Amino acid sequence: MNKSADFNLYYWCKTHPIAASAGFTVGLSLLFFLFPTIDRSFTSLFYTPGEGFAAARMRGLNDFRNLASNLSVALPVMLGLCLTLKLLYPSKPCLVSPRVSCYFLGLFLIGPGLLVNGLLKSFWGRPRPVSTQDFGGPWPFHEAWVMADHGLFNRSFTSGEAATVACLLPLALFVPREWRWQVTALVAIFVAATSLNRIAFGAHFLSDVTISIALMLLIAAVLRYLMFVRHAAHWNDEVLEARLTRLGEDGARSRAALALRLRGASVAAWQKAGALAAVSRANTNGLLTHVSTLMARAGASRLPGRQSSAVS
Repeated sequence: MNKSADFNLYYWCKTHPIAASAGFTVGLSLLFFLFPTIDRSFTSLFYTPGEGFAAARMRGLNDFRNLASNLSVALPVMLGLCLTLKLLYPSKPCLVSPRVSCYFLGLFLIGPGLLVNGLLKSFWGRPRPVSTQDFGGPWPFHEAWVMADHGLFNRSFTSGEAATVACLLPLALFVPREWRWQVTALVAIFVAATSLNRIAFGAHFLSDVTISIALMLLIAAVLRYLMFVRHAAHWNDEVLEARLTRLGEDGARSRAALALRLRGASVAAWQKAGALAAVSRANTNGLLTHVSTLMARAGASRLPGRQSSAVS
C-alpha cells in the first residue's frame, strides 16, 4: 500500500510539476520559518568559536566555488552566443534548438537575475551567517522570508549561486530518456556540493540555498508549461527559426543601410573638409599676400631717398 501511495505521489508530481514545486517551496519556507533553529544548528557544524569558518580559507574549496560559478554561467553564455550567431548569419540553421535556448535564457534571467538578485536580495535584508551574532558578527539572526532592513549591501536571502547552479537541473529534461536519471543525479550532486560549499563558508544558511533551489524549480516548471505545453505552437523550433531568420535578414539590411549612410556621410564630410581646407588655404594665401604688401610698403617708406626727399 505504501508503494502504491509512493507511486501515486510520484505520478502526481510528474503530471503536476507546477503545483508540486510550489508546494515544495511553501513547505520549505514554512519549515525554516517555524523552526529557525535548523538554520543555526546546521551552520554551527562548520563554525569554530574563535576561528570562524575554516572552510572559507581552504584553497581547494575556493577553487571549486570558482569552477562552479564558471560552469553554471557557461550555459547561458553559450546559448546566447548561438542565438547571436543565428542573427549574424540568418541563412544558417541554429546550432542549438532555439526553443531550448530561449527556455534556459529565460530561466537564468528571471530566476537568478530578476527574482533573486533583483528582488529578494534588494528588499530582504537578512544578514549572512558570518555577519550574525551567533557566528561572530554584529547583526542579529533573522528567519527566512523576514524583511529585516539593516542597510546591508551583501545580503544572504536567497542564495544567488545556488539559484544559478539550480538552473542546470532542467537539463535532464532535454537529454535522451535513457540518460535522464544519470544526468539528474550528476547535476543534483553538483548543485548540492555548490550549495553546501556556500554554507561551509558562512555565506548562506541552509534555508537560503534550499529555498533558492525550490524557487528555480518552480520557475522552470512554469516556463516549461508556457513554452512546451500552453503556447507550444508559438515556441515551436520551426517558428522560432523562421523568426530568427527574418530578424537576422532585417538586421543585415539595416546594417547595410547604416553602412551606406555612414559611407555617404563620411564622403560628404571628407568633401566638406576638403572644401574648408581649400577656403582656408585661399584665405591664408590672401592674408600672406596682404601682409607681404604691407611689409613691402613699410620697407619702401624707410629708404634713404624717400627720407631725403621728405626732408627737402
